[in-house]
Amino acid sequence: MATKCAQSSTLLNQHRVECIANGIDPAVYRPMEKKVARAALRLPQDKQIILFGSLMATSDQRKGFPLLQAALQHLSHTELAETVEVAIFGASEPKDPPKFGFKTHYLGSFSDDLSLSFVYSAADIFVLPSVQENLANTVIEALACGVPCLAFDIGGMPDMIEHQNNGYLAKPYEAQDLAAGMRFILKDASQQNILSKQARESVITQFTLAIQAKRYAWLFQEVALSDSTDEN
Repeated sequence: MATKCAQSSTLLNQHRVECIANGIDPAVYRPMEKKVARAALRLPQDKQIILFGSLMATSDQRKGFPLLQAALQHLSHTELAETVEVAIFGASEPKDPPKFGFKTHYLGSFSDDLSLSFVYSAADIFVLPSVQENLANTVIEALACGVPCLAFDIGGMPDMIEHQNNGYLAKPYEAQDLAAGMRFILKDASQQNILSKQARESVITQFTLAIQAKRYAWLFQEVALSDSTDEN
């Protein structure tokens, strides 16, 4: 998606465009034992956990917090009403917390990779309802931890989330479809396991640091060879 946007721009449409995604270390961001992760974070073992989080998760309007609230309120009127709870990282509980229709756990902020891996691994689904977004690190990190991801079909989200394969791409800015994506991922345990495995695999095959380095090396080599040929 990012490549297509650049290629269609007035400034760059006459030039070659290469898109090399930032990678992560899959040995650092990896699935942790869910029971252990939840115990460490004091999250319930008998509920499905919807996770949302980013830097300034609840105050940055670009992260779509109001749309998340609306989607959760829709979801609270479905068969999942009694089985789901919500966890939020990147923010502390406000004095007057918004009503989601579900019990909500505010986990605070984390700055180290190991803690974040535990946070992701404790969840059944990671939701990032951004209204503006490039290639979100949180989505790649969650996928690497084997967590299916849900986002709007905007910006760089389709570069990471394969619709109904490792997550769900909702119609842009439609809270009801965001809720539908939550139901799609959470309603069937066997399907959720498949999505989880494919989430991890999508990072291993596309978004590791090793793959990023190889793509840069290939591009530099090709450009150097092209310059050499032009000089001759």
